[in-house]
Amino acid sequence: MRFRMQSESEKYEEEMPSLHWGIDPVFSAFARLYIKDITEMRESIQVPGVFFYNGHPIRQVDVVGIVVQTKERDAFYNCGGHPSTPSSLSVFEQLKKLQETVSQRTKLEIGDVVRVRGHIRTYRQKREIQASCFYKVDDPVCDVQISRMLELPRLYREVYDKPFKGPEEIQSDLEGQNFSVHMLQEKVQGFLLENKIQTFYQQELETVDSLVSLMGVHLPSPTCEEVKSESNSSSKRIHSVFKEAIKMLQEKGVVFQKPSSSKDLYYVTEHDKELFKVTLDVIKEDCRKPKHAEKGCHFLHVLSCVRQSYSPSLPEVVMHRVLELLESNSDVVSTMEGYFMFKSSEHLQSLGDEVEETYLRKHDLIADMICKVDVDF
Repeated sequence: MRFRMQSESEKYEEEMPSLHWGIDPVFSAFARLYIKDITEMRESIQVPGVFFYNGHPIRQVDVVGIVVQTKERDAFYNCGGHPSTPSSLSVFEQLKKLQETVSQRTKLEIGDVVRVRGHIRTYRQKREIQASCFYKVDDPVCDVQISRMLELPRLYREVYDKPFKGPEEIQSDLEGQNFSVHMLQEKVQGFLLENKIQTFYQQELETVDSLVSLMGVHLPSPTCEEVKSESNSSSKRIHSVFKEAIKMLQEKGVVFQKPSSSKDLYYVTEHDKELFKVTLDVIKEDCRKPKHAEKGCHFLHVLSCVRQSYSPSLPEVVMHRVLELLESNSDVVSTMEGYFMFKSSEHLQSLGDEVEETYLRKHDLIADMICKVDVDF
């Protein structure tokens, strides 16, 4: 797949030393980016074949698109044998049939939906993806394309649009108030999970000595003008930092609030048994329906049903966290991007039977071809 190069007049941004690229998880992953961004990313001046998006070093991508142009190259086979004998003619016929079968299953035509994974490179002044894996996507009702369209904005918001920070920038951010907030939110999360707390008020956390003690170490000391009101000022700073820490936990989906409850009451996602039960019941019941029996339930469908049964304003990030925890506990399984299915014993058995049947069919076909070639020669 080829694209146009970005303008040569673009100014090179300050580039992170290549020694630090491995710190960014995007570097070792197949980045799912828009085609426009792939074409406009600037190439590294240190290592050819590595490109930068918002400071993130990227070398391999995962794209889904529609075939608009194809260039075919003939495949060559070198076979030995005398063409005048009936046995050799039979071998050539078998090879021709095999070649036609392979061509039908791997040939891409204009209009086909294809998924490509590979490394980005520059070839003859053009940007292209050197595919390490590609396949035709069976997508008659655009499920895969819609799923990708819904997934990309979230990835950009949570990963790609957040600039990559090197060790120096991270160290700088860890100073003063920012360090207090980041440290506190990690400690609060650990405290909530370790003590299996289901609900809490911010004021309750502000009375926990092990959490408040962090504030005395990392918050700036009061100035001379604040000496008279030191106690009041310290209380305000503690309240402010706790509020920011809880806000960060909400953005991660660790805690959330319900409109029907007190505005100061927070729920811990991992310990909300009712939320997990409602989510699992939705997936379990709907996967029995013909519409969801094959692929499973899409994330947005699960979110909509849970909102109707549990809380109308349940955040998406909380639903993502619940599904991740259910999958890690082997209660559900993701069948494809954004689809989830109840992990029952019947489902596992059917998957096993299908895989075994496919393997045996391919094994018998290959064995039959080998036997015929040996006999004819």
